[in-house]
This record gives sequence, C-alpha cells and structure tokens, in this order.
Amino acid sequence: MKRIPKTPIEFDYDLWTTEDGKCMVRVKRTGEVTEVDRDVMKALRAEEKRLRRSYTGSNSDDTEEDEVNSSTLSLDALPEDDVKASAWLVDPRDFAEEVTTAMLEQDFLRILTDTQRDIFAKVLREGMKPYDYAKANGVSASSVTQHIQAIRIKAKKYF
Repeated sequence: MKRIPKTPIEFDYDLWTTEDGKCMVRVKRTGEVTEVDRDVMKALRAEEKRLRRSYTGSNSDDTEEDEVNSSTLSLDALPEDDVKASAWLVDPRDFAEEVTTAMLEQDFLRILTDTQRDIFAKVLREGMKPYDYAKANGVSASSVTQHIQAIRIKAKKYF
C-alpha cells in the first residue's frame, strides 16, 4: 500500500518519494499521479519552501517543520498581488478560434485554383512580395496582382 502524505487543502499537489526512491506528484483536483525526475522534485520542494517562507517572512535555515511541510506545492499559495500580476497563469490564445479558422481556411482553399492557392500561401500567408513571387515563378507582377484581387473577391463571398 502506497502512502501519500496528507497536505493542507489549499495546495494543488502532493509530493512524495516512494520506498524504492521514485519521486511522485499527484494533482489533487484530477487525482492524476506521475513520476517526476529528481531535479524536478527538488525544484518543486524548493519553490514550496520559498513560498511558505514568503508568508511567514522567515529567512531561517531549514527546520524539521519545514521538512514536514515541504511535501506540497500550490498555485493557490501565491500572494494575491503575484496572482494578479502573473500573466503566465492565463493562456492568451483561443484554441477553439484557431481550430475554427484553420478549418474555414482549408475549405476556402478548395475553391481557389492551383495558382491562387500557391499565391495565397506564399504571398498572403508567408508575406512574400508579389514582385518577388512573380520573378521566382516567371510571371508578370500584374498577373500576380490580378490573382490576389481574385482571391480577395472569393474571400469576400466565402466569408
């Protein structure tokens, strides 16, 4: 029977070492348990100690109590000011919107000609200049411009 240490409710993780020396982490919310590298375990325990000391204002050396309490780490343990200022807590990207946009773009590409698809990819998506595209593909710059206009007309109708 494995022994998972009891930790305060406000912590998100349980940290422990098994009898055979494996470093384990359990996410309280999901119950997911995983083995982590010893360096990761050291970093998590050091961070947890640092957070505990920031609350107490203590800079003393490790005590036995610190060792007992060092078995957990929590994002909830951050001081309120740090939580508000921590941009890393929120992912600014909207993956649902990215997936929807990619699907719409794939459908839109089906109504373009092969030349228009190539111009769309290289000029409109990758940012190649129309003149450079024309030179690289042996066509006139005005032809590339006309294709871009046709792509934009189709896009207005499609979207």
